This record gives sequence, structure tokens and C-alpha cells, in this order.
Amino acid sequence: MRRGTRCLCDDELLAALLDTGARLKTSPEYDARKVLETAAGSFFQLSRWDVSDFTALGLPLSRACSLVAAFEIGRRIEERTEFSAQLASASDIFDFFERKALPLDREKCWVICADAKNRVIRFDEISAGTASASVFHPRDFLRPAVRANASAVALIHNHPSGDSSPSSSDLRITKSLAEACRIFEIRLLDHVIVGRRNIPPHARGYFSFVEAGLL
Repeated sequence: MRRGTRCLCDDELLAALLDTGARLKTSPEYDARKVLETAAGSFFQLSRWDVSDFTALGLPLSRACSLVAAFEIGRRIEERTEFSAQLASASDIFDFFERKALPLDREKCWVICADAKNRVIRFDEISAGTASASVFHPRDFLRPAVRANASAVALIHNHPSGDSSPSSSDLRITKSLAEACRIFEIRLLDHVIVGRRNIPPHARGYFSFVEAGLL
């Protein structure tokens, strides 16, 4: 309270989250040190854990949930901060979503909503599928845009294989989305498929329907 959080080391910061006022058999500092050591001293590794990973170390369920929620809050703050500028290009979209997509072993879809000047209003995950497919309906894609009163939208999804080449299903859904956006008078800025860099045939790591002349 006197010196602020900037002066705290990692285990002390984590201890502050662990100390919820309950009586402990050990100090929260000890618990925090044990948790960090298990994650190789990395907050980044901890941010990828789920509730069961924390409870496996003996942490109460309520504290495990608090930690998972805290890391999610941090992610959302970072995402809004880093992606609050004007939506410029497919490469900008890829640069942001690459690190979100790399650890995933199944397909996920996101929608970006933008205003009339292509400034990002919000973005949402709209579906999660299998290792090779993600299923959603155009209404799932447009619902966040309508709620946000967006003027433009972009679709992003990942290919866990690393090959960002569009499938026949990707081509079909993009055509449906373009038609749905036309009806709602919302501009479809792009559909970007996120893969991995240096994976042929798109070594840059992504496929843009706009850059390919398909939108």
C-alpha cells in the first residue's frame, strides 16, 4: 500500500491474488513461489493454465478461479490496447491474431467490428470447432456487429495445421457472409485465415480473401 505494485516481485504479486482472507496452512508467499516454480517462473505459462492446473497444486477452487479470471482480464486489456487503432490491412490482423492462434489445436473464428472509419470497436470469438473445421452461421458473425452498431466487419479464423490455404468450406462461408453483410448494409472488410509463417504455399502465414481478389 505504501510503495505500490511496481516494487513487488513476481511471487509477491501472485501472493496478493492468492491471499483472499482465508486461513492458510502455509503463507500465501510460499504458495505463490510453489505455483511459479511449477510454471518455470513464467507468468506467460501460468496465463495458459486452466482451473484444474491450479487445483492440482492444492489451491482451493475459489482461488484457482480467481487466478484464471485475473489472467483473462489481463489478456482483454492487452487486446483492447493493442488493437484499438484503425483497421489497416490483412497483415495487421495477422500480426495481432498470430499469437492467439499459434497455441490452438482446433479451429476458432473471431469477428472484428469497426466504425465508418474502420476503427476497431470490438472483437469477439464466435465459434470453436475441431482440429480441421469450425462451424458457425452467418447470424453468429453478424450478431456482435448489429449489437455494436458497426459499419464494417472482418472475419478471422485459424488453421491449426499451419497451412492458411482456404478450403471449399471457407470459400462457401465467405460467399454467404458477403451476401448477409450486403443485406444488412455492413461492409465485409476481409476474411483472414491465420496459419503459421514459412508453411507453404503461403509462407507469410496468412491468407486474405481481399488480397486474393475473392472479396
